[in-house]
Amino acid sequence: MAILIRAWQEGDIPAVRRILWESWRAAYGAFVPERDLAAYFQATYCPESLLRLYETSFVHGLIAEFEGEPVGFARTQYHENEQRLYLASLYLLPCFQGRGAGCALLKAVEERAQVYGLDEFWVGVMVKNVKAGHWYERRGFRFLREEPFRMAGTVVSHRIGVKRIAALPEEGRRPGLIQVRYPAKGKGVPLGDLAVSLWEAQRRSFPALQRGSAALEKARLREIAFGDWRVRVQFNPQRIASTGASVDPEAIRQRPCFLCQKQLPPEQQAILYRETYLILANPMPIFPRHLTVAHLNHQCQSLDGNLEALLQLAADLGPSWTVFYNGPRAGASAPDHLHFQAAPAGLLPVEAEVAQVGHRTKPRRRKEVLLWRTRGLGRGIVVLEGRNPSGLATAMGKLLEAMRRLEADDEEPRLNLLVTRLRDCWRLFLFPRRKFRPVAYFKEGEERLLISPGAVDMAGILVTPQERDFLRLDGPTVAAIYGEVAYDDTLTADLIDGPRR
Repeated sequence: MAILIRAWQEGDIPAVRRILWESWRAAYGAFVPERDLAAYFQATYCPESLLRLYETSFVHGLIAEFEGEPVGFARTQYHENEQRLYLASLYLLPCFQGRGAGCALLKAVEERAQVYGLDEFWVGVMVKNVKAGHWYERRGFRFLREEPFRMAGTVVSHRIGVKRIAALPEEGRRPGLIQVRYPAKGKGVPLGDLAVSLWEAQRRSFPALQRGSAALEKARLREIAFGDWRVRVQFNPQRIASTGASVDPEAIRQRPCFLCQKQLPPEQQAILYRETYLILANPMPIFPRHLTVAHLNHQCQSLDGNLEALLQLAADLGPSWTVFYNGPRAGASAPDHLHFQAAPAGLLPVEAEVAQVGHRTKPRRRKEVLLWRTRGLGRGIVVLEGRNPSGLATAMGKLLEAMRRLEADDEEPRLNLLVTRLRDCWRLFLFPRRKFRPVAYFKEGEERLLISPGAVDMAGILVTPQERDFLRLDGPTVAAIYGEVAYDDTLTADLIDGPRR
């Protein structure tokens, strides 16, 4: 029986409640009255409480899935002050007990402990839940003490146990992965210099990057002018894997995550960045130096709560680099794994265009953030400048809320984002999106246009993996693509000022 283990998603909350309730009734019904079970369940695991857990950074949920349906749930909580990981929940639908789902979830929890650099993790099991206690003991748990545990009006005795596991090597899950850490103790090398060194070392030792760099050197470029703006088109056949990637939820569930450490090629090395991200050389580069910055943990692509990390990355890399983010519905080829990208600054046409007086509206100040929008560039762009990360995050949050109101959609709005570090402040380029791919992407035969716009394309370099698209793209076609997938100047004005009446 093929059991798939994946990170939980917000949409799993109803399934999690069903798994918890049905497993509780089966496991605890003999010694906890159902009225107390129900009262505790409603108080502790109502949808609002589960949503708060889902949004908590030190809580990690896992779903065991069979044939597309959730059948089990596990939840861990990391207590940084104790340096301990607790297995707070591990429950299965009763009909799936004894079929391997529990062991698969437990294995994933062990890996979670290893990500935190731990060699043990803890669990609590009710004394009267004898079957579960024996199950944990057979899998290496040693129970050390008992504590009282209250479920509404019923108090039960809880056994607290620990399982020792093999600690990971210091450099991470895969030996040899980490080349260097940033920041280093004492006076270290600047991150931008470390990134250049990583790239050059990987070009000598990483065959996939060697092939990708050779293909990039042969890539053809041409410029298209339309009105007062210009774009560059890059014919780069190796990018077919990204441009043609299927990002529907079922395809994502079925394929291994290529940004998780287990799936990284054995020759690939990384900079461990602030103990949270891996900075990697992108083996299918669009630029002479192209980095992917992947979170250590497998968690969904989201700007919420991660913008300040993106700003910190831009500051640490310095003004010689531009960092960018593709939203999960606007170009991210791995929407299930949080990541950013980076490239040498100045290579994207929009970086120069937004500074031209004729392409920008009069800047306005909103508290500590300077904000303006572009005009006449074929797609609407909002530019923010500021010195304070929290102020920028607040301003960006308001723009995202305005996008949600315009689109009547509660998910993360479709967007791409560039961030550059100037002398003493950040400049952010927000590309609000109407849709991910143009209609022509889904046509067949000669009418198909294999263009899948992400941040790079929105910033003025359209990447085409097929030569026929490279040759036939012209100004009106590019303008039509931008007009279909992006906000125009009017919508961008509405985003900043509110809809006109």
